[in-house]
Amino acid sequence: MIAENVVPIRVREPAEMGQLVGKPGETLTETLRRTLLEMIVFGYFERGFRLYPERLAEQFGVSLTPVREALMRLAAEGFIETVQRRGFHVRAPDAKQVVDLWQVRLGLELMAGEILIERLAAGAVPMSSIDVLDGLMGQLEASPQTIEHRPKLSLNAEFHHRIVELSGNDILVSLYRGIQMQLIGEWVQRGLQSWRSRLGNEAEEHRAIVAALRAMDRDAYATATRHHIGRSLKDALGDLAERGAASGAEKSL
Repeated sequence: MIAENVVPIRVREPAEMGQLVGKPGETLTETLRRTLLEMIVFGYFERGFRLYPERLAEQFGVSLTPVREALMRLAAEGFIETVQRRGFHVRAPDAKQVVDLWQVRLGLELMAGEILIERLAAGAVPMSSIDVLDGLMGQLEASPQTIEHRPKLSLNAEFHHRIVELSGNDILVSLYRGIQMQLIGEWVQRGLQSWRSRLGNEAEEHRAIVAALRAMDRDAYATATRHHIGRSLKDALGDLAERGAASGAEKSL
């Protein structure tokens, strides 16, 4: 319940998005960070909107300390910005942040694939474990003209997450989850339709990655992964530029 003297958080979608739903093993700060990040990424807070820690604590029914900790983490990660004497404000993604994230993603996925190939070669992981990737590709390719953006991002994220999880390296998995590429994709592409025209290329690239894993070919996997993530970065930067142009046009009207 929100106190009468507290201004409700202004969001663009139903308030259910702002409910705290913890995941196993998460601290309250981590749950708050994840919830706020989703609200930022999916456009529930307007760009430039000021986030008041006291109002957020009241909204979520928690103490002020974990809210401040969550906001500081989001600021350190670049999703919000701190302005002296003006608090925390929602920001838009910029090119450097996108490049930094995609570079980290590339390093993690290359390492995960190399470890997975070693495990496949040693028999520590059955080749049948790769079948789940085929299933995910099938879902992505089933209806390219009608699939919605969020389910597409979810399936794509699961495809890449599964490769990392199959590495069996818990630290690597934790690091990969931390960058939350599904949310970053939504943040960059929100409001655009250009992603749909890339589905054919993405499908071909995914097949090349899976083929390299089945062949236990490290070089082929590295080549396929570098090509896929490199193309994805180029498109993400293009999306960012398109969003910037659209925003500029709106301001001039």
